[in-house]
Amino acid sequence: MIKTQSQLQSADGFGLMPLNFKPGRLKKLLGHSEFMVEADCLVFNDNKPERLLYSEFEQVNAQPGRVRIELTDGRQIFLRSEADSGRLASLLSLLAEQAGEYSAYQCAPAACNVEQSMQLFEKCLNFRALPYVWAVDILLTTAALNHFSDIHMEPLDSRHARLTFRASGQIRQSLDIDLHHQQRLLARLKYLAGCHSHIANTAQEGAFKQENYDVRLSTFPTDHGERAALRIISAVSFPDIASLGWQGELAQEWLSNLQNDRGLFIICGPVGSGKTTAMYASLSQLADSGRNMRVVTIEDPVEARIHGICQSSLDSTREKDLSVAFKHLLRQDPDVIALGEIRDSACIKEALQAALSGHLILATFHAGSPAEALDRIKQMGIEDYLVFSGLRGILHLELKNINGRPQPRAEFARYANGQLRI
Repeated sequence: MIKTQSQLQSADGFGLMPLNFKPGRLKKLLGHSEFMVEADCLVFNDNKPERLLYSEFEQVNAQPGRVRIELTDGRQIFLRSEADSGRLASLLSLLAEQAGEYSAYQCAPAACNVEQSMQLFEKCLNFRALPYVWAVDILLTTAALNHFSDIHMEPLDSRHARLTFRASGQIRQSLDIDLHHQQRLLARLKYLAGCHSHIANTAQEGAFKQENYDVRLSTFPTDHGERAALRIISAVSFPDIASLGWQGELAQEWLSNLQNDRGLFIICGPVGSGKTTAMYASLSQLADSGRNMRVVTIEDPVEARIHGICQSSLDSTREKDLSVAFKHLLRQDPDVIALGEIRDSACIKEALQAALSGHLILATFHAGSPAEALDRIKQMGIEDYLVFSGLRGILHLELKNINGRPQPRAEFARYANGQLRI
């Protein structure tokens, strides 16, 4: 049975950290030390305050009436307090051991594979100090290093939750954890994302930035607790369309159509198929084409920053409606406009009308094929003349397992005279 954090705290006889050992004036004269045991370091007040990281501890020994700490730089620190020296030494040794494990991972996270990282993640959940701070860091670092696009934490019942990763559009199950651990991990993530940690019965969204990637958090209440979805947003890995790995000469055909035409071009495909990556690579290449094209995006939210492109999040425009924000953007007279995702008839109608006025419009769209995308647009009640005159082509993306590995597959259907031509 896994012990909870409170059980671990009561096992060593000390309470929640920081633990303040502050002797009175008389005991200080008798040689008692003033120090504080914090989550990540020991604050030692002898002649002057000093913060000693637990990762700097070489050895901790209990001696009669005091604790001896040997540091990695060769120094020795002696602590004397009312607390049992054996229990205090055991606590400091434990903190030093756990801090050392986490510090070793931080120094070389890429040296650990997914399984090793997840073993340390599970171990961190039962650490004496900062268990959920360190566990969240390991979880996010593992996802970023292994190019996982999403992390999901979902309650299964009143005691268990499931942690899964998404990679290349495929769900990869990782492990099951206790529900109380999931709740505390989520509290840490909410804090980082600027959400309300104490609110669990309302859906929330937030975002935060790590060293070289961004994280978007979305929570949703369920019968057994909150479900959490994390999107890991790394820098775009592909500098141009040719690097996307499409078959044949499709990349050049797609770019040629974008450079030599105006109208609406749709990028469709299932979740995780690379729609946003394809759109960013296309926009980046258009911006660097030497034709002084002004490229602007409206996204919900911005998923990655691209050099040479003016990007805006939907919430930064103070408009919650994509179609309304799109109307305002048209008055800025950009050459190329990209929409993060078309979700309703008002948005597709505005995009088609802008296409008729001579703008190049790119948009992502959920559909299983070019034909399905066209059918969905027509089912939204869009007038035939708008589709006929404004739509120029549909790029469909998917990931197919080839020799056991997911490979990008793409097809471009040109739309002209009311017909799709692949």
